[in-house]
Amino acid sequence: MTAYQNSIDQASPNSKTMLRAINALEPYDSSNINSDRFKTALDHKIVRNINGPALFLSRKTIRENLRALKSALPGVSIHYAVKANDHPDLLKTVAEEGHRFDICSAVEIDKAAQAGANPIDLIHTHPIKSNQEIQDAINKGVRTFLIDNPDEIAKFDNYRDKVKLLVRFRAVSSAESAAAVQCNLSFKFGCAPQEIEELVNNINIRGIDFAGLAFHVGSQCLAPDLYLKGINIAANVISKLQTQGIDCEILDIGGGFPVEYVERVPDIETFCRPIRKALSSLIPPRVKMISEPGRYISASAVTLLVNVIGKSVRDGRPWYYLDDGLYGSFSGRLYDHCSYQALTNRNTTWVKSTLAGPTCDSIDVIYDDILLPPLQIGDTLVFPVMGAYCQVSASRFNSLRQAETIVVD
Repeated sequence: MTAYQNSIDQASPNSKTMLRAINALEPYDSSNINSDRFKTALDHKIVRNINGPALFLSRKTIRENLRALKSALPGVSIHYAVKANDHPDLLKTVAEEGHRFDICSAVEIDKAAQAGANPIDLIHTHPIKSNQEIQDAINKGVRTFLIDNPDEIAKFDNYRDKVKLLVRFRAVSSAESAAAVQCNLSFKFGCAPQEIEELVNNINIRGIDFAGLAFHVGSQCLAPDLYLKGINIAANVISKLQTQGIDCEILDIGGGFPVEYVERVPDIETFCRPIRKALSSLIPPRVKMISEPGRYISASAVTLLVNVIGKSVRDGRPWYYLDDGLYGSFSGRLYDHCSYQALTNRNTTWVKSTLAGPTCDSIDVIYDDILLPPLQIGDTLVFPVMGAYCQVSASRFNSLRQAETIVVD
């Protein structure tokens, strides 16, 4: 059994089983996690004289991920979700590859525009927006917005000649999401499928342009069948609307395409095959299809390097304190419900340990149960696949230094 498979057997993002760090000196099989990640990060630390935590961003990986997704869904335009990781070099790479952006705020509009985006090509995907956000977005040139209820439609009455609206619906139930999705996005947003036609009629009665339909199965989705549910609902609604003389210009299938953290996931081609087939057979060619990938594009492009700054033995268990934690790059442990694989270059006895962050808050514990070799102050740990929903939700609690992002290619 390889070291990688051993870690898979003991950990899953959706379980409470114990994570085991991977010995980077041993061979193992993984698309996102390999021994080069540790060595490369350590080399950067030495060459660049890095003393604190650091995030290494690979633009090459961003390009590879964009091209892989485009190949897997050739008829679907990519609108990268800025919220996943808004680093300027990442956004610029997306724009250079010819793709567009999904934004949720005026600040994200500015960041996308600075990367080279034309605001008219942006899609504002936040279903609930303040009046000020709507006004700011329109003033900046955004024209396409999502809604999921009548009160949100009414906010656009004064801009009816400047905008077009997509109706976001709930494609899957909370029970279905819980079984296959890391972050359930249907709990908070999306109208019931039976409410779609009423919302479309509401939009048209107000003299606002109806642009199409949207759904999001949830983030880090492990079941392509959930997309098929959304596509089937959309196909039925599009057919019904056509009989009423209402055209559906756009179908937004959201994001949620999975990446490999501590458990295996299908490669993107395999994952998207049934989605591609359903879109081809059920959605009329005249409908423009788009997606909103964030995690799939950015997660594997960033590697985190951290250092052991303290150690202790508490109730017989080793505790190791790192220079990054839940208030920093590991914020996704809380907000993204995510587990991140640890790499080490130590390989002696493996002991149940605790990894904690640097702040004075007791909640700042990254892993209460993780199998680690004995570590010393000054040792390095590396965490690959740290590019999505990590630094974007970090804070400055205790005014401690945040991880520096370093573009490596």
